[in-house]
Amino acid sequence: MTLSAGEETGTFISRLAQQLVLNFKKSWCPSRRSHRGQLSLRSVAVSSSHLKEEIRLRTRMRGSLNWAPPRLQIIFTVQPPHRRSDVVALQHFLCAGCGTEVEPSEYFCDCCHSGSEAVIPARVLSCWDFSRFPVCDFSRQLLDSLWFQPLFDLSCVGRKLQGRVKELDRFTELQEQLGGVKKLLTACRFSESVLVEFQQLPAHLMEQPRLFSMDDLLKVKKGQLVLQARTVLHAALDHIESCQLCLARGFFCEFCGEKDIIFPFQSHICKQCAVCKACFHKHCFLDKKCPKCIRRESWKNNHED
Repeated sequence: MTLSAGEETGTFISRLAQQLVLNFKKSWCPSRRSHRGQLSLRSVAVSSSHLKEEIRLRTRMRGSLNWAPPRLQIIFTVQPPHRRSDVVALQHFLCAGCGTEVEPSEYFCDCCHSGSEAVIPARVLSCWDFSRFPVCDFSRQLLDSLWFQPLFDLSCVGRKLQGRVKELDRFTELQEQLGGVKKLLTACRFSESVLVEFQQLPAHLMEQPRLFSMDDLLKVKKGQLVLQARTVLHAALDHIESCQLCLARGFFCEFCGEKDIIFPFQSHICKQCAVCKACFHKHCFLDKKCPKCIRRESWKNNHED
């Protein structure tokens, strides 16, 4: 098993520290068999200075005074363009990837930029633009490594997309419905086969609906996730409509008295009371008071009297 440079240096420093402690104990905590004065303070100071120089020579510095290697970081906003001459001058005419000298008009050497292209997360989150742009090899490796990782919380870094991207709004609505449907199905002992259908969708999109990966967002743009979500939703609704246990957890609208059963996840037709969670038709509820809350308040007042 080979160790990286950082691990090797850390191991050396750890061993060196242990040796210093051991030397200190031998110098100032002599055993009964030893005689005082065998190691003087001067000799310990001299040995310590040699060890300090050895640590300095063995410890590797990150980059140099004129160049430092690129760091692993994700940029969430589109950066304004800068003059090439200004950027190259700030780089001291060195390759941003390895620090070697480059032509005055170049950002990278040929070894650090092989002409690869990648989708830029900042452009996706700001402009819903999935075009591929030239990137250096370091950036391409970083972007490839995080492509499938759910790192992008659209409630924080993708607010510009809300209300502007129809595909994303459509999928978000399906997510909300699927979340309510799954809660209902989880309480049904006959829904095991239907719950398996939810495995078609990435688990994180059900657990944390606003958290997406770049792969998720691309599938939303292509319509693939919307199609999968609709398929799962239709299968779940078919079960609910034919299951007596699930239907028993629905609501009748107390305003109109119609016999159709409504559920909280039917946000397009259903309005849920924020206090008691009872459901009513949207067009029936309007600004009226919830009848269930009125009954509760009346019962409470009668018992208090």
